[in-house]
Order: sequence, then C-alpha cells, then structure tokens
Amino acid sequence: MELDYKNYRKVKIYFNKVCRALTNLEKLQERSSLSFGNALMVSRVKEMQLVQAQLVSFFIDPNLKLPYVPASRCKALTTWYMNDKLFSCRNLSSFNAMLIKEDEKALKEVEYITKDLFLSSALKTLFEEHRERLKKLRITKDILNEL
Repeated sequence: MELDYKNYRKVKIYFNKVCRALTNLEKLQERSSLSFGNALMVSRVKEMQLVQAQLVSFFIDPNLKLPYVPASRCKALTTWYMNDKLFSCRNLSSFNAMLIKEDEKALKEVEYITKDLFLSSALKTLFEEHRERLKKLRITKDILNEL
C-alpha cells in the first residue's frame, strides 16, 4: 500500500499535534491546583496515547510505502490544550468547558483529514474511531454536579 504525499503530511502534522498535546496535558496534570479536573485530563491523556500508538503501529507496517516528506514540513504550528486559561481555571465546570473547546479543535482536524477522498481505508477507520472516542470524553453539567 502506498500513501500519497498530501495525506502523509496531514497525518504526520496530526501526529506532531498529538505529541505536543500530550505534553500539555501532562503539564496540566502536574499542577496541584487543578486536582479537581484530574479525571478529565487522564481520559484525554489515554486517548492521545492510544491514537499516538495506533499511528506509530500504522506507519511501521513494512508493506506501507511512504513518500519522502522533510520533517520541517510536518511540524505543527499549533496544538491543543495549551491555552493559558486552562492552567489558571478555578472551577470544574469552566475547566470542563475549556477542555471541550480544545477537544473541538482536535475534532475539526480529524474531520479535515477524514474528508480527503484519497485517504486509505485503514487510516480513515483509525481517525473515525478516534473521533468517536473524543466525542465520548465530553461530560455534561449533570455529570459534573455528581462529581
């Protein structure tokens, strides 16, 4: 199987964003003042680690032919969960709302990738499953009140 240049570049940029998002989420977890939102962050860390592992697994397939794309062309200029307001949040409800806003950014990126008609079916499935898991991370205000 061969992956075309454009799709490979998009997926590599997404992978770069996932790696940086993991770093941001881990920094958020280390903040003791945000102990109330730890469960919200743990679920996102697990999801980002899962998709990271799935992408690595996909790309190490020996039957996959990858185009040459310089690393400098695959660097993400932005990432998710890096908003400074996340680090200074004072209550669980607003923290959850900010996390959902960051999730939306990731979901838009997934949507952009999956819309491509030339995306391989294996990658399309991987990203669609990732999108569904990201959507399930949303917690409603009713559930927050129970916490």
